Formats: sequence, structure tokens, C-alpha cells
Amino acid sequence: VALAGTCMEAGKTAAACAIVARMRHRGLAVHAFKATGVSLRRDILAMEDSGARRSMIFTDLGIVTTTAASGPALTRTMLTEMTQGRPDVVVFELGDGILGAYGVEAILAEPDIRQALSAVILSANDPVAAWGGVKLLRERFDIEPCAVTGPATDNAVGVNIIQQQMGVRAVNAMAAGAELGDHIIQSLGLESRLPQAASE
Repeated sequence: VALAGTCMEAGKTAAACAIVARMRHRGLAVHAFKATGVSLRRDILAMEDSGARRSMIFTDLGIVTTTAASGPALTRTMLTEMTQGRPDVVVFELGDGILGAYGVEAILAEPDIRQALSAVILSANDPVAAWGGVKLLRERFDIEPCAVTGPATDNAVGVNIIQQQMGVRAVNAMAAGAELGDHIIQSLGLESRLPQAASE
């Protein structure tokens, strides 16, 4: 599960933490990592606090700041590492924006990485950014976003615009984190892995 944003401070980490927390609450094993950006561990520590069983950041591989040249290889390495230990889900944040200097665009342009993605959540600051982000994901990368979150979803007007004009589920991670997590779980077909499903 990848979280991409329209820019920095668009709510990616908050959404990642909400998704990890809900998945963990429902009994799923979750690993998490941060693939791009600058070397601040606070985002990964927040994901650990939310229930990630294992975590990683590109700094662990000796990179201080990612670029378009380093991003894809780093992401492949971390995806491989984070699938060890058989987690139910791997959640990762693509720091910065889809159009930015840290390599998100280069990562999403790689067919093998796109194939590894089961869901992409877009974090956007406003409905216009959400519209542009959804358009970029669809047209440039052939990715259908699973949901839109971020400040664009802070009120009902933003949620309605996104859902009606873009045809994408819009959920605010801060106000409705459990709903966002449940939507991702359902979209991935993970209900059968939930502990209560096994006992029924």
C-alpha cells in the first residue's frame, strides 16, 4: 500500500499511521517504510507507534536524501526487505510530492514497482490538487487511486467534489481513520485474513 502526495505536508504520514493503526487493531501484521524524502525518522517512528511490526527508512541503506536516480533501487530493496517475515500488508510513504525532487515520479514510472502495488492512496491539500494528482496517477502512471485523503477531505464539500468529479473514494484520515483503514482492507480483499474471520 503506497501513499503518494501532491506535495510535502499533504497528510501522507497521518494517513499511513491511520491505516497501520486500523489494520493492526483488526489483527493484521503490518510492516512500514518511507521510500523517499529527507532523513527524518519521526515518520517511521510514528508508524511504529501506530502498530507497525517492522519499519525501515532509506537512511538505513546509507542514503541521506533520495533523488530520481536512487529512488527506484531503494524502493525495490525496501520492498524486498519489508516483505520478509510474511506480513499481511506493507505500507509505505513516498515523501515529497508526485512531482518533486526526491524521486517519487521515477519510482512510479517503473513497471515492476507499479505491479507490486495493491493500492495507492493520494494525499492532497485541496480539491484542485486532488484533481491534478488523480489525473497524473491515471494518465502518466496508469494507476487508479484507491482513495484520496489529506486536507482536501477536511470538509464535506471537498469530499463530495472528489467523489463526484473524480470518482474516487475520499476519506479524511484524521477524522475517520478507521473508515479509511477499513476501506483499504476491503479494497485489498484482506477480510479473510482477519482473526475473527478465521474463527467464524
